[in-house]
Amino acid sequence: MKKTANKILVLLGVFLLVFITAMTVVFCVKGETPDMLIQYTLGAGGVEAMLLAGIKVSKVLAGEREEL
Repeated sequence: MKKTANKILVLLGVFLLVFITAMTVVFCVKGETPDMLIQYTLGAGGVEAMLLAGIKVSKVLAGEREEL
């Protein structure tokens, strides 16, 4: 799980970096941004991170050991 969670977090980080860069370019070119798109995209990323944190907390509370 640890390796999978790390891969998901890295992909999420890369996606958000690309998304924020694209929105910055859109703002520079058009002078405004699609607010709803930004709100829902960043919100979905936050939900994903919260779900991964919940899985980790439940495993710690259940007493599972991490594989190194």
